[in-house]
Amino acid sequence: MEINSKPYYVLLTGSKNNAGDYLIKYRAKELLSSVRSDREFIDIDAWKPFDSETLALVNKSKALILMGGPALQKNMYPGIYPLCENLDEIKVPIITMGIGWKSLDGAWKLSRNYPLNKSTRELLARIESSGFKSSIRDYHTLNSLQHIGLRNFVMTGCPAFNDLEHLKDPKLDRNDIKKIGFSLGVSFLESSEMLEQMRSTILGLRRDYSNAKLEVIFHHSLKEDFLKTHNATNKHLVGHRAFVDWLEEKGIGYVDISGSADNLVNYYSNVDLHVGYRVHAHIFMTSIGKRSLLIAEDGRGKAVKLVMNGLVMDGVDGISKSIFAKVFRKLNWKSGYAVSRLTSQEILNQLAYEVDNSYPRIRKSQILLKDNFETMKEFVLQLP
Repeated sequence: MEINSKPYYVLLTGSKNNAGDYLIKYRAKELLSSVRSDREFIDIDAWKPFDSETLALVNKSKALILMGGPALQKNMYPGIYPLCENLDEIKVPIITMGIGWKSLDGAWKLSRNYPLNKSTRELLARIESSGFKSSIRDYHTLNSLQHIGLRNFVMTGCPAFNDLEHLKDPKLDRNDIKKIGFSLGVSFLESSEMLEQMRSTILGLRRDYSNAKLEVIFHHSLKEDFLKTHNATNKHLVGHRAFVDWLEEKGIGYVDISGSADNLVNYYSNVDLHVGYRVHAHIFMTSIGKRSLLIAEDGRGKAVKLVMNGLVMDGVDGISKSIFAKVFRKLNWKSGYAVSRLTSQEILNQLAYEVDNSYPRIRKSQILLKDNFETMKEFVLQLP
């Protein structure tokens, strides 16, 4: 790796195949380029351990920035970020930018005693003592860190929130709904109830918006090459292809936007309404002033509702964490999902209310995004 002559940051990013992960990196780079034009940045794969060359690159930077995604997990270090065996070898400040917790249940109470192993706490202590504020994605994450005594973190939202052009004059698009993108979740791989929730909502959208073009959007690849992606599973690929078979049987179109931020940006920029389970589809649509209804299938969706308001509905009440439930899920006997009583008709009723009443919930997100951006900007400006 060539070491830059201009001061720079090293960004650890997690984009592998999921289009939403690419959007985080894409928007973060735009933000840093705009707010900190005095810095360059180099992004490297977060899941790869540092070799001597990478460590040298990091130690000549102004800071090592751990970027976005549900990285705050029990085995954050070395599981999510292998870094190096001895953190003392990293001589520059380690700072987080927009990372969040990972919880299938997503209940606030779970943020009070969030499990983090010893090595992860050591990394967090190092980040806490960097001398700079670190950024996290949502208030659930903030609460989990505060409960272990960490105070040097600020809730900025995800870097993907910020479309710099739209933020100059944030307004909600209210044109006719001619094209609808339905983003498919992943919980259907574990839960037949969630599969039914997704299918019935798709069919209801086709019925209620028969004059609009409806497509189901896959954020992960449907191609065999997906299995070459870090941590990819055959179950994931087979399940998504089976969903494609159902869509083809019903005569419903679908699009694979995996593999890049451009695919996500180009597709959703031409959609009038998003409905579905992908948090970054909801974030992107909201960030450019378009309409979106997010159905939360895990803690990311539930947490984003507190940050940016909007139309977010809980598709899952919780998930069993017992050892029996985990074994049953692994054996495909029983999912353990406590699927909410949210029906496709309730989803469609709430959407119709927004459309008929000038989008009372959706339009408020525009105000919150602009306010969150000011916090994110302050965070970026204080970086070394």
